[in-house]
Amino acid sequence: MKEKKKGYFGRHSKSSAALVSIAVHAVLIVAAVTFVAFRVSIKEDKKFEPKPVNRPRMKLKKLQVPVKETRRKKPKPKLRKTIVVKRPVKTVDIKMPEMVGVKGGTGYLNAGEGLGGIGFGLDMDLFGGSKGTGNELEGTFFDLKMDPDRRRHTMGNKEYKDALKNFIGSWNLNRLEKRFFKAPKKKFATTFILPRMDANEAPKAYNVDKVVKPKYWAAYYKGMIAAPETGKYRFWGAADDLLIVRVKGDMVLDGTRKGTIITNWKSDDPRSGKFKVSGEEIKIGEWFRLKKGDAVEMEVLIGERPGGLFNCTLLVEQEGVDYPKGKGGRPVLPIFKTKPIPKKIVRQMKIEPGTCSPDGPTFGVMK
Repeated sequence: MKEKKKGYFGRHSKSSAALVSIAVHAVLIVAAVTFVAFRVSIKEDKKFEPKPVNRPRMKLKKLQVPVKETRRKKPKPKLRKTIVVKRPVKTVDIKMPEMVGVKGGTGYLNAGEGLGGIGFGLDMDLFGGSKGTGNELEGTFFDLKMDPDRRRHTMGNKEYKDALKNFIGSWNLNRLEKRFFKAPKKKFATTFILPRMDANEAPKAYNVDKVVKPKYWAAYYKGMIAAPETGKYRFWGAADDLLIVRVKGDMVLDGTRKGTIITNWKSDDPRSGKFKVSGEEIKIGEWFRLKKGDAVEMEVLIGERPGGLFNCTLLVEQEGVDYPKGKGGRPVLPIFKTKPIPKKIVRQMKIEPGTCSPDGPTFGVMK
């Protein structure tokens, strides 16, 4: 029996050991493969982790810098606020109407402190404003070189004088409107102080300088005036070239320059032509009587003949008033006006010292 047992294990012991060995090795191989695969997967996972950590997003911080800079550039609107604050200061010039009376020299009203600029409109200039309130003389501009359809015709010194003589024969505006070009725009003047200037300033003021050459033109003004005090008045005036004034239908002054004279009017004051303003001899007009508050008609005709330079001065004198004396004993008369003159316009007038004053009575109908 013992021999048989030995024979069986003896026969199968070697094969069993081989199987066990194979099984053990197989387990080890599987474990090794599993371990290697696990290690590889860990390593691969670790390789992908840095990718989201790779942050080029730091550049976004730089994009925030211009945003801050644009916010810092917003103090500009503050400059506009300071400009708006300054504008109301200009209105101070038109808030102080203060009349003391007619007599007493030049201490009537500080020019520009009253309401003189309101009726002129925003485009006020020395020839007047674009709108009227009833205290202005309405102006109409004519070019005597063209007919109403802007067809040019012959115009020289003789033709110019003849055309104006024909008009002042009746002072009927139709005589100018039917024959000559009329500017569509009107001007509303409260005073007639135009310093020596380019003759083109008149067509420019009436917005026709693109079609009208600055010679052989005339502007006719008409309106109502009223004296602030009953008494006798007269005008002093001079022009280069044309200045004629009528009150209540009567010619009371012709201050037209020599060479352009178209009337036979002459002053009866021996001082007429003895004084000058803007280089022109100033003529002394005739006395006329006005009653306080009574509205009367006034007409003014100004114009330029050869072109070049133009100027006009119209002053007013009241009988019995003792005016300050200027150079050569000339009276320093107030400028004729229907409203107080704004400071802006006074500066543009370039008033010669000792010749006249922007202070004085106003002859407006509406108070």
